[in-house]
Amino acid sequence: MLGKKSDPGTGTVDTLIGKGTKITGKLEAGGTVRIDGFFEGEVSTEGDLVIGENGQVVAAIKARNLLVVGAIKGDVATTGQLEIAPTGRIEGDVQTARLVVEPGGLLQGHCQMSLPPDT
Repeated sequence: MLGKKSDPGTGTVDTLIGKGTKITGKLEAGGTVRIDGFFEGEVSTEGDLVIGENGQVVAAIKARNLLVVGAIKGDVATTGQLEIAPTGRIEGDVQTARLVVEPGGLLQGHCQMSLPPDT
């Protein structure tokens, strides 16, 4: 679950796209990725992904767990948990095992839920 010390919101980040940075392309990673800038293209990580408060992503996303505090335009697929914080926004279809939308969070699109891989 997100929000614990070992989770992407508070744990070790392997790749960081900082505030004020703009990147277009394809990002493939094996660990935790945090985006606080602008990214357009595709994001795929075997680990966790955090879209920070200033993060703006226009991309198709695949990740284990995803915490959205900023904004995403694009389809999202997670094998674990998708958490949308009060300031988080997703415009696109999502596929996830677990979905948490905090009050104020927004999901505009279709949601398909499946059993987590450890079930």
